[in-house]
Amino acid sequence: MSLESEEENRKKYEAEYIAWVQVAAKEIAETLKKLNFDKIDKNIEFYERSLEHPASMHSLLEKSEKEVIEKLVGKKRVKNTILTKTKALIFAPSILVPSTSSLDYGIAMHRRFFIRGLWFSIIALNEDYLESATESMLRYMLEHELAQGEIYKELAVHQIKILSSEMKGVVHEEARVKAIQRSAISADELKRERQLILDLSAKSPLVPVHFASVSLFRYLEENWEEVKRFGLPSQNEIERELELSAEKFADWADSSCSSFKIFLRELKQEITMTGAEYGIEIV
Repeated sequence: MSLESEEENRKKYEAEYIAWVQVAAKEIAETLKKLNFDKIDKNIEFYERSLEHPASMHSLLEKSEKEVIEKLVGKKRVKNTILTKTKALIFAPSILVPSTSSLDYGIAMHRRFFIRGLWFSIIALNEDYLESATESMLRYMLEHELAQGEIYKELAVHQIKILSSEMKGVVHEEARVKAIQRSAISADELKRERQLILDLSAKSPLVPVHFASVSLFRYLEENWEEVKRFGLPSQNEIERELELSAEKFADWADSSCSSFKIFLRELKQEITMTGAEYGIEIV
C-alpha cells in the first residue's frame, strides 16, 4: 500500500471513529443524567483530569489487592504483568449487537506495549469491581483477560493483525468459555457478575477503550523507573517483527486523545440543556 493510500485510510478511519464517539457520548449522557448532581460532577471532573493527564487514570494495586490476584490465578501467571486499577469502566462498539449505538462495557483490560526496546504486559482493573466482586467473580474475570491474551498472542504467531467484529466475537466467546472452565464459576454467580457490571456502568466514568489504552501507555512512560523491571525483550522472531508496528502506537496516541476531547465535549453538551454548567455554552 502506498503512503498516500495509507494516509487516506487513516483519515477515513479517524472520521468514522469520531462519528461513533459522538453517538456513544449521547447514549452515555442519557445514563449520566439519571445520577445526582454531585455524582455527575465527580464523573466530569474525572474525565477532565484524565484528558489533561491520561496517566492519572491508573495506579498500581495495593499489596493486599495484588496478593488476592496472585492467590486466585497463581503468582507465576502474573509474575511479569503490571496490575493497575482505575475508577473508569471501558466501552467499545458491541461485538454482539450490530448497531452503532450499542456498547459493550468492560471492567478489565489486558494490553501489551513495546516501549524503549522492551515488551510490557499490563492488566487494568476497575477499582469498584475489585471491592465489590466475590472471589469467584474475580477469578473468572482474571481468567477471561488471561485467556484473551493467550488467544491474541496465538493469532500474532499466525500473522493475523487486524480482526473483524465477527472474529473479535469469536475470540471473546472462546475466552469466556475457557474462563468459565478454569474458574469453575457457577451459572448463578456468572449472572450476578453481569449484573454487577451493569450496576457499575450506570454510575462509573465510562471511557472509550482506545483512550483507555493510551492512558496505560502514558502511565508506563511516566512511571518508567517503577515499571521497567517488568519489561522483557522480544522472545522470538514474531515479536521482533511486531516491534515496528508496536512502536507506531505512540504516534496514534495523540489522535486518540483528540477524539476523547470530542467525546467529552459532546457529553457535556448532552447532559444539560445549554452545557454552560460544564463550561460549554451552546445556546
